[in-house]
Amino acid sequence: MIQALLNYQKIDADLKKIETELAESPERKKAVSAKKYLDGVEENVNKLDDKAINLSAEYQQKLDELNKFRELEQELVTALAEIDDQTQANYLIKKAEELIAKIKSVNAEIVTLSNAVSSVMKEYVTIKNTTKAAQAQYNENGKKYNELKASKQAEKEEIERKLAELKAQVDPKLMDLYLKKRANKIYPVAYEVVNKVCGACSMSLSLSELNKLKNGEVIECDQCGRILYQK
Repeated sequence: MIQALLNYQKIDADLKKIETELAESPERKKAVSAKKYLDGVEENVNKLDDKAINLSAEYQQKLDELNKFRELEQELVTALAEIDDQTQANYLIKKAEELIAKIKSVNAEIVTLSNAVSSVMKEYVTIKNTTKAAQAQYNENGKKYNELKASKQAEKEEIERKLAELKAQVDPKLMDLYLKKRANKIYPVAYEVVNKVCGACSMSLSLSELNKLKNGEVIECDQCGRILYQK
């Protein structure tokens, strides 16, 4: 029973080799990296849009506030020019000084906001250039990866044909178990027990498990999940 599965796994190793070569190819990795960036561009731009809108509104608010203070400043200057009473003049001077301090503070905030707006604009330019480069990288490496994939197609189909023939010789339940583990990226799937331990992860087996193996059964390793057998 196990030999048929081992024959299948032997040929499956050739398929796994092709899959690994394709998955780890520089072309695929570069294409996937570029695609990941491109998929996130819209979200990043939307966040930047929101940031720009908020900054613009805050900037305009500060400009309105500054204009209001400028008008008050002019009114104080006019009032000071017309007043004769020293007490009232001192009062207006104090108010003018307070107003000047506010104007300086708002001016500083406006400068900060202006710099923030400039930073956002630079981010837009950076995203635009990076997106263009990522698109070029995706197109170039996507094409190369597809060419590599096409070059392996005939070999892959021949292996799959052999596997289909061998699959019919394996116990259906054992085959189903093998394929599920294969899909969960456990590979190689079947391992021989050597010196009473799992040949893959070296976990010691219980007497009960060893007896099952002696009776020709296959078991699953509790630690690494492989199918275990004993010749």
